Amino acid sequence: MASSTDHTSQSPHLGPTTADKLFLVFLVIVVIAVTWLGIINYKEALKTETAKSNGEAWVAWLTETGTTRFDANTPNIACKGGLKPPADAKPGSPGTWGACLAHILETTDLKDQNNPFFNKPPHFVAACVPSDRTLMGAILLEDLMPTPPGSATPFVATQLIEADPIDYKMQLRLSVCDKGGYAIKVAEFEF
Repeated sequence: MASSTDHTSQSPHLGPTTADKLFLVFLVIVVIAVTWLGIINYKEALKTETAKSNGEAWVAWLTETGTTRFDANTPNIACKGGLKPPADAKPGSPGTWGACLAHILETTDLKDQNNPFFNKPPHFVAACVPSDRTLMGAILLEDLMPTPPGSATPFVATQLIEADPIDYKMQLRLSVCDKGGYAIKVAEFEF
């Protein structure tokens, strides 16, 4: 057996090859794309957080008002509890949610809120629906009516509409619709 003593001489490596250069360009493109997507997602997350902050402001105002709305000298007469609306109550009648909502949107700091997704005031909706892109940043306010003891569900949630009476201590749930149209529960509280 003869061993081969022929060694081919290779030239020393003088720098990156074309494949190395292409790989580095690819890495730079990936870093730029990831950074760009991160910035976009951060901005969208800020919009969702602003929508949640809007909901938290509503919860704070309604909770605070709910503690004094049955008092005789409550400053928010339109939201006063104990006023029995007539049987054929219209949305703006005293003792209804419509009158209280109009008062809130005319006289409180909540009138200056902005829906970050559309740059207009937030609106109330019946439900957050993922297929409806116009609901992003909308507010869902539900009246939680208790069910009889022993029921499988402790309450039934219905949308609070303008003709609903507010003459009793109410248990409410407030949610906001996120970018995908899904409800983000903000709080359950008494009003």
